[in-house]
Amino acid sequence: LKLCLRVQMLGIRGLSVGCNSPGLGLVGACLPVPLQAARFDQRGPKLVKKQHLIRTWKLRPGDEVFVNAGKDKGSTGEVLMTDFLRNMVKVKGCNLRKLRDEDGNYKLTEKKIHYSNCALIDTVLRKPTRVGLVFTEEGDAIRVSKLSGNVIPWPDKKKGKDEPIEHIDGPKDTQPDVALRKTYDYHADSEAIRLARLAMTKYNHGR
Repeated sequence: LKLCLRVQMLGIRGLSVGCNSPGLGLVGACLPVPLQAARFDQRGPKLVKKQHLIRTWKLRPGDEVFVNAGKDKGSTGEVLMTDFLRNMVKVKGCNLRKLRDEDGNYKLTEKKIHYSNCALIDTVLRKPTRVGLVFTEEGDAIRVSKLSGNVIPWPDKKKGKDEPIEHIDGPKDTQPDVALRKTYDYHADSEAIRLARLAMTKYNHGR
């Protein structure tokens, strides 16, 4: 009881004195703007500390994995994306959430799950297995199944992701020879700056 009365008195004292003594109830409101922005950035999925980042990822988008923990335990799905900063992956059909779009309709979308909750499926035995990495002389990594000893190939990259996009020049596009034309004269610009400084009283004061 004494502690509660003490807390109430501190809050009232902060209201009566002003901003120098904000009281317990006004501490959060009196925080400067950068601190409030930092608190806002902390919400949502937290970033993993540097020492806890996974150095060698064995999953890539396109792999078929088995979920061994969580509400979707026992289900399988395809890896849609990987988040290296949070050690999380997004599996198709797992950890679904209902979201409302701009039109007011509800739809299901996948949320991320932790990397340790997924196990890669052996392509031969069709069972979840642990995976080891073997590096070749060229530095390429090869995934080897701990269950069967077979090599699990990496998934193919999606077409068009690394290929350059073809661009057709339009009527408003600048031609390369015009864009590469030299139009800046350093000597003329430096002379103009010197004359402008001489005309300003800030530089010629006392001469």
